[in-house]
Amino acid sequence: MKERNIYKSVLQKLSTIPIEYLSEVDNFLATLSKDIKSKEKNRDNILKLAGSWNDMPDNDFEDYMKSIKDSRNNMFNRDIEL
Repeated sequence: MKERNIYKSVLQKLSTIPIEYLSEVDNFLATLSKDIKSKEKNRDNILKLAGSWNDMPDNDFEDYMKSIKDSRNNMFNRDIEL
């Protein structure tokens, strides 16, 4: 029931927007829709990678993870000398 109330609220607010601003609202909604589709596509692409390291030997995977952590620590090292 909450979704229906939100829908009604949005429609009520849209009905109060002056006509000269409706094209901006339409552009915003189109952008929002693209963002949602883009996030869904990104999620699908990420899920395709799930399990990619299953066939990697444990030793290699541990080395790989260690190198990532080391790189991350070096990249974001807060001890910067100017």
